[in-house]
Amino acid sequence: MKTILLHVQDDERVDIRVENALAIARAASAHLDVLHVTPEEAMATFESFGGIDVDGSGRKALENAEDALEARVRDELKNEDVSWDYHRVVGPTLNSLASRAALSDLIVTGRTAHRQHGRATPLQMLGDLLHESRTPLFLRGEEKERFDPCGTAMIAWDGSYEAANAVRNAAGLLRLASEVHVVRVTEKGEEVPPGLYPLTRVLEYLSRLGIHGEYHRIAEVDGLVTEALYDHGRKHGAGLLVAGGYSHSRIGQYFFGGVTRTLLQDCPMGLAIAH
Repeated sequence: MKTILLHVQDDERVDIRVENALAIARAASAHLDVLHVTPEEAMATFESFGGIDVDGSGRKALENAEDALEARVRDELKNEDVSWDYHRVVGPTLNSLASRAALSDLIVTGRTAHRQHGRATPLQMLGDLLHESRTPLFLRGEEKERFDPCGTAMIAWDGSYEAANAVRNAAGLLRLASEVHVVRVTEKGEEVPPGLYPLTRVLEYLSRLGIHGEYHRIAEVDGLVTEALYDHGRKHGAGLLVAGGYSHSRIGQYFFGGVTRTLLQDCPMGLAIAH
């Protein structure tokens, strides 16, 4: 893991996101590729067509806020012992991130939207980014403390292609962890078919990376896989969860809920997720 793409935009959690990206980059000796995105729809809000923002004051206020954000982030970065570069664009957030991520090892983004578009990032954008990019996403939990890349990590293992792909893509993060727990959640904690990739394969893969994985098979909590994962994470002090995304139909998860949707929405740990 040598290039980390950091998504910067004017939202209420951008400062802690910068700190978390710096913590990962420092621990991995990685370069921080900062992409400052002003959503094109935010700019379009202030177009004068139709009588909106006729004097241009709204657009000017937005530009001033974006300038202030850039200055603040640059000021933070220049005092850190991490290599970085800074790119600022106006455009669609999804396409801007997916395009830049093609030569990145991790995308550090968040669940909060640009201030011009409410307080919560639409879940659809994160789902679309997960599908459009082959680079794993990192979303910090809701804790205010900085993410510790050298803490305990968990892998949500179900033997699927998506889970295996997530482990491979998050190998750089897993190498930094002090402990790695491979966790299989079943309905009652019982043994079930291994899926495409048996447990032995992921443990062998991790061992070749110098990672000792400790296996746990646990039961759902109140019928929920995510609650079982969160409970295990709390008990073992885990700060990172590595998971595969959308191993079942995305349409089904969108309408009826699902593990990926819940993880994207409210995972309390740092989440590294790949499709």
